[in-house]
Amino acid sequence: MTTAVVHSTRPAADPFTHPKLVAAPAVVDVKAEFVVITPDVARDMLRRNTHNRPIRQNRVNANVRMMLAGQWDVNGEAVKIAHDGTILDGQHRLLAVVKSGVTITTLVVTGLPLKAQDTMDGGAKRTAGDVFALRGEHNSAILASVARKVWLWDNGDKRFSAGESATTPELNALLDANPSLRRSAEIAVRVYHSFRYIPPSVVGAAHHLTSRIAADEAVWFFQRLGDGAELPLRHPVLTLRNRVMTDKDAKRDVSDGRHMAQVLTAWNAVRDGKTSLAAIKIAADAPAVDPK
Repeated sequence: MTTAVVHSTRPAADPFTHPKLVAAPAVVDVKAEFVVITPDVARDMLRRNTHNRPIRQNRVNANVRMMLAGQWDVNGEAVKIAHDGTILDGQHRLLAVVKSGVTITTLVVTGLPLKAQDTMDGGAKRTAGDVFALRGEHNSAILASVARKVWLWDNGDKRFSAGESATTPELNALLDANPSLRRSAEIAVRVYHSFRYIPPSVVGAAHHLTSRIAADEAVWFFQRLGDGAELPLRHPVLTLRNRVMTDKDAKRDVSDGRHMAQVLTAWNAVRDGKTSLAAIKIAADAPAVDPK
């Protein structure tokens, strides 16, 4: 197979000149082609998956969801195979083909030396935040983290244990279906600028969840969470603010899931009209609760 190296011939005075592609010497025995991989083909290839990193089941499951949803695209990423047939890269894709029963088309590179595996997957992974930024989204990293927590919540993981993780196409679809997530990300950034005791991803996700129930009340709640203005003694929002500040000052390790439980406990207390400190019990180990 002949590879190509880009050499720029762009003169300084003419920034619009296209670079030329100059052919490099052939790489002996290495071939690349698009291959249709059925579940049976994947099973056969996986018989030679004898020298690879440990399987990450959540990665397999994410690929399965993408394949079943028709979100698996031909993007140039390849299944890489050594000259002796050993799978060097692509085991999670192949396992997902078997598990999903879906046939895919993907690039397959064969004939690589075994030592080539040492330098695979060494680059920076393109995150959902990166993709959102390329889409022109504001607060792209926060927006992605908020969307990820909403996805986990909607899929039953209310403690954000990250047993499964959303794929970028799933987060794109969630944002397209819920454009108000952008507003929630803005609220998260705004609150964090004035009150840096709760992770922005939790604040944004909580804002989105509570806005589904009572959007106007959510506006007031998160304004007061951020500034604490004019809150009477033992008000649930004031209690929440004091609770998370105490935890932070005491250097307690409070998970995002517990932070979410604390915020929603305070929200429910406000909605229920409770003002007694004993009644709302915003504790560091607050259990997961649904907003109401």
